[in-house]
Amino acid sequence: MSASNCPETPRQKMIQMMYLVYTAMLALNVSAEVVEGFKTVGNAMNKSNENMVLKLEDTYDNFESALKNNPAKVKEKYDQAQDIKKLSQELVYEIDTITYSFIGEIASKAEINIVDPNNEEKVIKRSIPLKNPDGTKNFDSIAEAIKIGGFSWIQKLDDNHAGTHYFLGNAEGAEVHEGAAVDVKNKIIAYKKAVKEKLGKDSVHVNLGLNVEEFVLNKENKLTSWEQLNFNNTVAGAAIITLTRMKAEVMNAEFDAVNMLFKQVRSNDFSFDKVSVIANSNSAYILQGGKYELKVAVGAYDSKAKFEANIGGQRMTSNDSGQVVYTTTCNATGPKTITGTVYVKKDSGTESYDFKQTYYVAEPMAVFELTEMNVVYAGIDNPVKISVPGAAAHDLVVSLADPSQGTLTADPKSGAGHYIIKPKVNKGTIKVNAAIKDGKGTRHMGSTEFRARMLPDPKIYLGKAEAGKGIPIGDLKNLKGPEVRYGPEFAFHMTVPTIIKQTIDITKVNGATDLENRGKQWGADILSYIQKAKPGCKITLSLDVSMPDGSKRTISNTFRITR
Repeated sequence: MSASNCPETPRQKMIQMMYLVYTAMLALNVSAEVVEGFKTVGNAMNKSNENMVLKLEDTYDNFESALKNNPAKVKEKYDQAQDIKKLSQELVYEIDTITYSFIGEIASKAEINIVDPNNEEKVIKRSIPLKNPDGTKNFDSIAEAIKIGGFSWIQKLDDNHAGTHYFLGNAEGAEVHEGAAVDVKNKIIAYKKAVKEKLGKDSVHVNLGLNVEEFVLNKENKLTSWEQLNFNNTVAGAAIITLTRMKAEVMNAEFDAVNMLFKQVRSNDFSFDKVSVIANSNSAYILQGGKYELKVAVGAYDSKAKFEANIGGQRMTSNDSGQVVYTTTCNATGPKTITGTVYVKKDSGTESYDFKQTYYVAEPMAVFELTEMNVVYAGIDNPVKISVPGAAAHDLVVSLADPSQGTLTADPKSGAGHYIIKPKVNKGTIKVNAAIKDGKGTRHMGSTEFRARMLPDPKIYLGKAEAGKGIPIGDLKNLKGPEVRYGPEFAFHMTVPTIIKQTIDITKVNGATDLENRGKQWGADILSYIQKAKPGCKITLSLDVSMPDGSKRTISNTFRITR
């Protein structure tokens, strides 16, 4: 099979490019940055595999629909597709099994940070044991950990011993006859043979890839086998990515084979008696001054014949892709409707099909959301969420109107569109620009003013009792000292102020005046006076505290002792 007969598909080129990225990493020292690179590439390939699963499902759904409409015509190709689907699923299952088994060699537990489903602003840690009680590997748990956290949680990705032993057995640096790499190689070879047998003469139209049989030159310019090249003295992260890539290549081969079968089913459809107009726009929400683009095609057409369309008063002819592309500049704001007519030539003559498409042109507008409160506080980090309808978060340029007003930086922990503002003045302005895809640079999207306030005083608590309220005498014996925190009415995620010094007065207890205590916990002398207090006594606390903004304050409150 020559390369000219079976050129690489865009998906195969993408997979090869991602493989080159991780191969380049192997030439470097396995530093922390490279390990993070393995995780990034692995997560990207894992996401690409998930997308490929969806594409395969769409193709099989199309086959199902074609089978229902014309079973006599479609049945043979449909059965071939189902056989290839089964073969592919079996091989993907084998690759997953080897991947999970290897991960179980280097990891016993997955620690994953995930967003709290009940609070998007909160990150929670989830721990997933990867071993059964008897010490065996739990593949279901490993699969769940990868589904939730990708490859980011996997430790020992820089280990260059476990992979060689696991995949090559004891044949390090020598000819390989055992190990997981040999198993998966043999299964891939058997898979390609089986798929070609299912396709029969149609196999010449599909490039299955998965070139594991060939010998290639290694870095020492010596011919080496696929398993030696990919797994001999290879770090664990590279081995896992190799398996992920092979899984992608299997699904890519499956997609190309099944898609070729489906195209053959459709290739014999020379006649049609109904036409539907397909109109797809680049967006239904356009910023003022931006471009609205509409691609119009018909649901059935002869690729050798052109069709014409009249859209918005413009007469156009379809291109080689069977589409008419209409564009217009959106200067006026508000809801818009575009109408048109498609003219299709049929054996009986030219027929017309009308269509209508709606979209909305909006003024440039930035949306600001202070994620904690409607004011910001001086001296601390204040989260703010900023977005522009119709513009991606990475296209935004967000800044303060004047650098002297404070700092405004991106918050990588919270994701795109989230920022941290730390004001230095009583009020200021946040301004937002966005990159416009028409190549004209950035455009001002809006601004908003903020007001900065000093942090309010925190409250003093004795056990569950809030300052100014009664504390039952029975609760005194369990107290070790006061606490300082913000009450529920202060809706802000705030670190607890630190108590530096206490001055304590207890009425009706001799000698319990101007007692001093360092830190939060009461000393033995203070506790002895507390034990002497009776119902009706009052405890007055004056605390010197260190605030989250770095300032020092003195706060005072009185508690009344009750029965």
